[in-house]
Amino acid sequence: MKNPSIYLFFLGFAFILLLVNCKGTKKERITEIPATTSSKEALASFQQGLALFDLNEGQKARTFFSKAIEQDPKMAIAYIFRAETSLSPDEFVKDLDQAKANLEGKSGWEKLYYDYYATYLNSDWNKRLEITQQLADMYPDAARTQLDLGYTYMTGNDETKARECFQKAVQINSKWVTGYLALSNSYLFSDPKDFKKAEENALEVVKLAPSSAGAEVTLGDCYRAQNDLVKAREAYSKAIELDTGASEPYYKKGHANTFLGNLEEARQDYTEGANYDRSKQSPVEFIAYTYVYGGDYQAALQYLTDQIAQIDASGETQSNINVTKSVWLEDCANIAFHYGDITKFKEIEAVLGPLYTQIYNEAGTPEATMEGEAANLYGQAIVAAMEGNYDVAKTKADEIKTTLEPVKNPTKLSGYEFVMGYIAMKQKDYQSAINHFEKTRLSDIYNKYWLALAYEAAGNNDKANALFMEISDYNFNDPCYALVRNEVKNKLSAL
Repeated sequence: MKNPSIYLFFLGFAFILLLVNCKGTKKERITEIPATTSSKEALASFQQGLALFDLNEGQKARTFFSKAIEQDPKMAIAYIFRAETSLSPDEFVKDLDQAKANLEGKSGWEKLYYDYYATYLNSDWNKRLEITQQLADMYPDAARTQLDLGYTYMTGNDETKARECFQKAVQINSKWVTGYLALSNSYLFSDPKDFKKAEENALEVVKLAPSSAGAEVTLGDCYRAQNDLVKAREAYSKAIELDTGASEPYYKKGHANTFLGNLEEARQDYTEGANYDRSKQSPVEFIAYTYVYGGDYQAALQYLTDQIAQIDASGETQSNINVTKSVWLEDCANIAFHYGDITKFKEIEAVLGPLYTQIYNEAGTPEATMEGEAANLYGQAIVAAMEGNYDVAKTKADEIKTTLEPVKNPTKLSGYEFVMGYIAMKQKDYQSAINHFEKTRLSDIYNKYWLALAYEAAGNNDKANALFMEISDYNFNDPCYALVRNEVKNKLSAL
């Protein structure tokens, strides 16, 4: 039940992969982005950052993008890439502003790329698609443009076209790891899933980048998806050996240990990973989840509450603190919602509302303000539904729909559909619930869980059990999966 509006705002930052150097005009065979700079040192730093970024090692990549900016403060593309590794809208907007201020004299690709990123500030998916299609047409020899187009289709819920683009990226440049990485992640996380195809592509990533910790992490994820948790842990351990200073391999090893039932060892993994993480957001979440998996959701709530109380003294910027608080509070809200603790849920929503307003206003666009309003309405609708005030809940849901009407994002109404599905479940109108849950983002495991519950309540056990089976072996960590994994496994074992 993670808040869909803030999820949508940051979703773009997590899923977009970028572009590199090589000068030229449209008449030349351009295979990478012309990274315009007069500094050889800045170009070298940028390329080092990009190589890391392509392997999902974003934090390390950020240090090189920052170094490139120090070496050439007018290097627009370095600001754009650094924006992709930001921790808050404030950081994202500031870097994009710097990029915009330095676009004069830059290549057409770099200018289009600024426009591309700016679409995340106003949630204009249609414009994003137009730009990525334009880039792919202008630079047909560049695999990266196909990747960007593919991710645009993915965020628009068109996985078929996304995979076609990723496959085309591989055909254009069979030696570029990121095309295979995109295919692997697509088959892992997006329906229809195919874990064997994901593994095949991950093995290509490892073959092309045998010394990369990120490559081993990708392969470990494939083993984890196939429920081979011991083999996954071995891959993550190898990633740690390859790079002891990267946080993600420790976190992934913690996930494998979590699902193996080694909860204390998992907490140690998460704590170790935090030593190498710029943000403490993820390790705190992961440790909290271990308490939920262990059957003690109250301990998880208390742990998160304690961390929230301490974050103001972290030394981070207020913007980053606000984002971290909002994520941890959402985790608390998810837990309270799932266990029907209306008092706790209302308490959390009262704090989240003002935070959402601050966070979304930092983007500085009308659309972001609309999404902030929708985020608050979502919480109010859930409160009303939990209390049985269904007319009020439906009114708030309708306000979400009206508020987001100008936003050009094909998945903008996922939260509205969830609220309406939840209301229908509470009123025992199970077919209506199914209709609404089917329109949510089903890549969100909790939405899929509620769709399964609706099928079960409607007496369609075959569809319900198929979804429960898929959920039970998902093996990827998020707060809502922590809430449902044990329940679903127990349900299936009783069949």
